[in-house]
Amino acid sequence: MLPMLVVALTAPAAVLAFGAIRRRSRELPTAPRFWVRAAGILLLSAAEVYLFGLVYVAVFWSHVRDVCVSRYQNWDSAYGQARYWPLERKCTAHIDMVPGYVNPLIVVLLVATSVAALLALGRAVLSRKLRGAS
Repeated sequence: MLPMLVVALTAPAAVLAFGAIRRRSRELPTAPRFWVRAAGILLLSAAEVYLFGLVYVAVFWSHVRDVCVSRYQNWDSAYGQARYWPLERKCTAHIDMVPGYVNPLIVVLLVATSVAALLALGRAVLSRKLRGAS
């Protein structure tokens, strides 16, 4: 419940950031504008997913053992340290408090951001060449 609350509370900031991206991209030529906006949205999405996973890592700092025992009925004292990339907070060798889809989703969103940024760059270069040729 808490991770969803954190994402819901940060959603207005993401909406404001998207508005800023949209306003700034109006100054760009039409060709790369879509890809610049897509890259911005994907980057914001990756940040939100990271924040969602970070809640699982950071919220239970003081009482990791209690959370692991109550939620997963298992605890191994050799584990419990937080890792911030990839996001990880283990109770045992096989039980992680961070949902399994968080890290792959962050990677997919960052790769998609890179592809969109490269496409925007390619479209900008191509439109500049076509403008210069005519």
